[in-house]
Amino acid sequence: MPNVLSFNNLKYQDILEPEFDDFSMSSHNNLEFKIMGQCGMVVVYAPNGMGKTTLSNVLKIENSSQAVDFSAVYNDVPITPEDKRFHIIGDQSTRNIIHGNTSDYLIGEDIRREYELRKIIEDIFNSCFVVFTKTLKEKYRITKRDDYFLSSMNNQVIANYIRDIIPTRNRRSEIDRIEFVHYIKSLSVENIPEIVEEKTIFIVENQQLIKDVLAITAEIEQVGEIQEIEQNDDAIKILNKYPSQTVCVVCDAQNISIDELTHRKTVNRNRIYTNLPTRIKEVLDNIINNSSLQYGDPFSIHARVSDFISTGDYPFLQILQNELSEYVNSTLKNITNLFLQIFDETSLDTHFTEYENLLNRQPMLDNEELMLINEVVNENIGPEITIIRDERNGKNFRLLLDGEAFLGDDVGDKNQKPLKLSTGERNFISLAFELLLARHSDKEFVVLDDPISSFDSIYKNKIAYCIIKFLEKKKCIILTHNLELVRLLEFQNSGCFNLYMFNNTNGGVNGFVRVNDLEKKILNNLHDLIKLFRNGDPSTQLCDVVIDIRIFLMAMIPFLRGYAHIICTENDIYSSLSSIMHGYENGSVDVNQIYQNLFGYDFGEECVVSVQDILDFDCTNVRTVDPVRLPLLSETLKQTLLYYHLRMCVESTLVELFPASRRHDEDAMLGQIIQKAFKCDRTDPNFDSKLQYRVFFTSRKTLLNEFNHFEGNMNIFQPAIDIEDNALQREVDAIHEKLALLRIELNS
Repeated sequence: MPNVLSFNNLKYQDILEPEFDDFSMSSHNNLEFKIMGQCGMVVVYAPNGMGKTTLSNVLKIENSSQAVDFSAVYNDVPITPEDKRFHIIGDQSTRNIIHGNTSDYLIGEDIRREYELRKIIEDIFNSCFVVFTKTLKEKYRITKRDDYFLSSMNNQVIANYIRDIIPTRNRRSEIDRIEFVHYIKSLSVENIPEIVEEKTIFIVENQQLIKDVLAITAEIEQVGEIQEIEQNDDAIKILNKYPSQTVCVVCDAQNISIDELTHRKTVNRNRIYTNLPTRIKEVLDNIINNSSLQYGDPFSIHARVSDFISTGDYPFLQILQNELSEYVNSTLKNITNLFLQIFDETSLDTHFTEYENLLNRQPMLDNEELMLINEVVNENIGPEITIIRDERNGKNFRLLLDGEAFLGDDVGDKNQKPLKLSTGERNFISLAFELLLARHSDKEFVVLDDPISSFDSIYKNKIAYCIIKFLEKKKCIILTHNLELVRLLEFQNSGCFNLYMFNNTNGGVNGFVRVNDLEKKILNNLHDLIKLFRNGDPSTQLCDVVIDIRIFLMAMIPFLRGYAHIICTENDIYSSLSSIMHGYENGSVDVNQIYQNLFGYDFGEECVVSVQDILDFDCTNVRTVDPVRLPLLSETLKQTLLYYHLRMCVESTLVELFPASRRHDEDAMLGQIIQKAFKCDRTDPNFDSKLQYRVFFTSRKTLLNEFNHFEGNMNIFQPAIDIEDNALQREVDAIHEKLALLRIELNS
């Protein structure tokens, strides 16, 4: 069949039922696209919990695995995950909307993942920076940008990075993460010769002293008379070697006095120290008087400097300088290695590679498309929108409101301005960009997961328009639990899609169940629904589709009351039906007679329904209309009847056990009854128990619906249908168990 996507298998761990593992022989494995022009569309309805997001997650994979896999055929062409034919737009919880923890409002191919990775990388950076600065402080006493070690490093690029990282500088956020990672990867760890730990510790703990010693020894080395000191030292050594000579062994001078020459040379050397500048001598004095040398002096600084002061013996001072320089250089290499290794034990490489790949593959939109999105967005958003390219990644887009960035300049900026957009506006912008990106995707199929979830009524119709407008050249699979979207798409472009129900339940008819044209009509138009109930559709006779007349009429009671209220019947049908819609009443009504009065159709048999009938109803086998011909209506009426039964049971039990929860002859709503039945304060010894009951009953999905939506828009399908069968049965069982437990507790 042309334009049919046939699934051979669908597997996502154990979430999808076993039938999907070998799906090729099922009669419900097909999705036929309704083709209009170049566009093809199917809408797949399923209540929450049925597996819509799971289905989109399956189609999103690009590699098969034992746990997650699919295979399909479209127009005789096989499709596997490796073919990458599906472009997925997730629901609002996974879609690419940024919620305010980024510097600007950006959009791209996978902006959410991009920002997830950026956040992960940022967390790794910050964590490593914290560890790094802690190590610098504890092991190397580096806390300020002008610390001695930083000033002494040969690689000032690293030194400047460190200056930005240490807390007093506080410029970590200004470091370009990509440049930083590439830079540290370009460097190699330096080899360090064996050193004495005690001396390294001394260097670290006495940085100012070491700085002074090295600075002053270097300064002394520049003094012109230092060479003369060395000459005198050499001369003294020679003279001392030949103490009995009277002839100079160097210049052959006659009648020399070794003692006199030695004395003269020694005096001359000492005179040189005496003639050193006062400032140098003061520094030398301060060095030998440094208190830290009293508690350990592994380099013999005190002895060597003292010897120089007393004897002018410079070579030993030079040896001290060389040894200190060697240990300072080793310490600097350790700091450099620490800097290069701070990310070694993290997952940065993996995340950074993915992040860079994501940045590189972001799609580029042309100016015409930017104008299109600008027009669509500006038409629906109050503030003026300007779109510019993101400086960090030119393939992303930065949106400005009235010429200003949405948020602050920095990621995590605590001084961010309040966002000028409502949640609906932000979601709308996000989804509009997603649709535009999908329009430009090279993938043939676009899958949208609940595109109008969390949107208010203002935007739902606009989203339907954007879906049809932007995806006019794509084949779309729209997954939704909101039947309102079905009507909106129909109103935007009549007959533009085929409708399916998706089922994934244990023991159910699983797969894609085609919704026929009749049910599409009654879903989209109240007129066609009423026409069906009047038996006025020539293609369908009520007697052919209603399976159990009594159960059908019981399920119709809430809708009948709402309809009676809307059309303002002269007789008191509304009051009659109200008398059997509260569990604390005891009325009974011939529902067939009321049905005949409202719709003019007689089922040919009396159908008296009492309050007790609803309370005693067996929820295990609800058969209203033919589930094959009218699957949506069948499911809706079944769930409506179960909701009706549960509310009646809760009302009846609570009013019986807590008479004060309803005043006599009062039409009390269930919420009021629950609040009064479990009213308590913290001084009540049963406070916790009452609170638990109150929370339980007020939070049940089946009890939240007062059925008054029938008296508003007469939408019989929503929200009654918006719960999956297994979840509904669990709620039925849980409520009955809770009521039984409450009765036991109060009677014990």
